[in-house]
Amino acid sequence: MNAEANLLRDSVNALLTQSAGSSEADLLTAFRDAGLDMALVAEADGGHGLSLTEASAIAFGWGTHGAGLPVVELLLAPALAHAAGRGDIAATCTIAQERGAKAEAPVFEGWTHALTAQGVQLGLTPAERTRPAGTDVAGQAWAGLDGGGEGQAVDAARLASLRRDAALLTAAQMTGAMRRALALVIDHVNTRKQFGKAIGRFQAVQHLIADAATETLVAEAALKGALTLADAGRVQPIDWLAAKAQAGRAAGIVAARLHQAMGAIGFTEEHDLHRYTKQLWSGRDNWGSDAACEREIGRLARAAGSGGLWPLLADER
Repeated sequence: MNAEANLLRDSVNALLTQSAGSSEADLLTAFRDAGLDMALVAEADGGHGLSLTEASAIAFGWGTHGAGLPVVELLLAPALAHAAGRGDIAATCTIAQERGAKAEAPVFEGWTHALTAQGVQLGLTPAERTRPAGTDVAGQAWAGLDGGGEGQAVDAARLASLRRDAALLTAAQMTGAMRRALALVIDHVNTRKQFGKAIGRFQAVQHLIADAATETLVAEAALKGALTLADAGRVQPIDWLAAKAQAGRAAGIVAARLHQAMGAIGFTEEHDLHRYTKQLWSGRDNWGSDAACEREIGRLARAAGSGGLWPLLADER
C-alpha cells in the first residue's frame, strides 16, 4: 500500500473513531463531509481521482471499525453517476448486483436511485420503483429491482470494470474486518486464564489463531496483487476473481476459528466480535461469492487448455 493510501487509512480511522456510536445518517454526513464519496470521481468532475488501491484503504478502514453503510457502493456509485452525466444524483445512488436470480441493492437513508449495468449502458432505477428486500446478516437493508431502469450512456471501460472494482473493494473491507477480529481474539486469549495460565498458551488455541492469521495474510496478499495490477492497467479476470475467492474462503475459516477460540462470549450482543464476523459473512456473498468466483476461475482454466494454463497463472503482466 502506497504512502497516500496509508495516510488515507489513518484519516478514515480518525473519522470512524470520532463517529463511533453515531446514527447511520450522521455517519453518512461525516462520510460526505470528509469528501470520501468523491474519492473515485475523476478530477475533471470535481472529484479526487484516487486509485483503486487508495480507495481500498477507505474500505479496509470501514472493515476494521465494523462500521455501517454500504461503503463499497458509496465509493463506486458517484463515479458512475458522474461518468453518465448525472452528477445531480451522485450523492444518493447505490448499485445493484445479482444475488441469485434477483437484482438487489444495499440501501441507505435518503437514497434515490439504484444503478445497474445494462449491457453497454448504465441503468438508473428510482427508489420508488423498487421493493424492500429485507436485511442481511450484518443488518444491511436491501432493495429489490424488478426490471431495468432508464439507460444512460457511459464509458464502456468504466462499466466493464464495475464488478471487478466492487469485488476488490469488498475484499478490502473484509480483510479489514478479519484484522480487527483477529486482534480482538488475540487480546482475549492472552488475558483470559484457565488452569493457571493464559488460554493462548494452549497449543489447540494457538492452532486456531494460526489458522485465522494465515488465511487473513493470504487474503491480503491476493488482494494487494490484484490492486497493484488494476492500478497499472494490467489486471486480468483471474487476478481479481482469485482475490475475492480467497477473501470469501478466508471469511468462513477466520470466523469459525476465532469464535471457537473466543468461546460463548463472542456470540453475545455485548461483545464486539460478532460485528466483524457478521460483516465477513455478509461480504462473502457480495460481488461474487467464493464458489461463484472459483467456478469462473475454473472456466478460465478450461478455456486456456493444457498449453495455456501455466501462462494464465504465472505470466507477468
